[in-house]
Amino acid sequence: MITTEYANGLKDVFSKSFKVGAAVSKPVLEQQDANSVFCADKLIKTHFNSITAENTMKFGWIHPEENRYNWNEPDFLADYAKKSGITMRGHTIVWHNQTPSWLFADGDAPVTKAKLFKRLEDHIIALTSRYNDIISSWDVVNEPIDTDKGDENNMRLSEWYKIGGKEIFEFAFKCMREASPNTKLFLNDYNIECGAKMEANLRYLSSMLDAGIPIDGVGLQGHFYFDFPDEKTLRNALERYSALGIEIEFTEVDISLYRWNEGRDKSDFFTVRPEDRVLDQAKRYFEIFTIARDYPSVKNITTWGIADNHTWLDNFPVKERKNWPLLFDEQYNPKPVVDQLLKR
Repeated sequence: MITTEYANGLKDVFSKSFKVGAAVSKPVLEQQDANSVFCADKLIKTHFNSITAENTMKFGWIHPEENRYNWNEPDFLADYAKKSGITMRGHTIVWHNQTPSWLFADGDAPVTKAKLFKRLEDHIIALTSRYNDIISSWDVVNEPIDTDKGDENNMRLSEWYKIGGKEIFEFAFKCMREASPNTKLFLNDYNIECGAKMEANLRYLSSMLDAGIPIDGVGLQGHFYFDFPDEKTLRNALERYSALGIEIEFTEVDISLYRWNEGRDKSDFFTVRPEDRVLDQAKRYFEIFTIARDYPSVKNITTWGIADNHTWLDNFPVKERKNWPLLFDEQYNPKPVVDQLLKR
């Protein structure tokens, strides 16, 4: 049962610095709980002023066949954002996952480079013409860097890249700028806040910017852990990316209560929420929000979900392993860190 009502939410506390967003879906927004003061709708309107479609604007969901689009849920979310007076992030255009089978084929043959470019252009025009009035930023290229299995330039060997080369990514940004001149265009990736992948991402961004590719910002996905990253790592990343003169958005934040290699066997799953790790999780969330306020280049912090009752981490990287990675619990109760942030 919700015990706390707020005169102001997170969006109000941080309104002078950045927007506060959440990934949502139509089923989540339609959930109602008669025993709670907050339903999903009220929680969003209290604390968030930006939303992202969790899945249904990804290529394979919204464009499953060459001549067919699924507009139902994206339209629902766009209409919800308009009626609620909040903005929307677009996610995502070019990604190696959740792509439809038709995209890279031409009958029984592989698609040609020219035809892939045309299909991408048609896709971009369809989406932007429909949603330009509500979407403020797009994740145009998602996860292009792979320092483990990529090529000599650390580019992921996706079908996009194998067919279209780096030119396909450059084309995506140029085409998006032409089709959506007032929308911020982002390159989005995970694990780019330190180490070899950050360096590769910085090199790639710098080369694109030097070539005049219209990139407005970098998306740090922010799929973090209760014990990582620390303040020094986070500040260093924000300083390095800010030095490029582009905007920064934390686009998919959640903070796992498992380390990456923990809990792979069902016997090692947490059966109840580990409260000691929730305290560490709170520290990470507090650092993200308060440190970000020190950097004018940070324009948005979006959590990948609104509450622990619905999170992709319940099935990734291990299926049916309960996780509690968000700011609000399974009954939409705020975790203590929310109160701490509201007092800032």
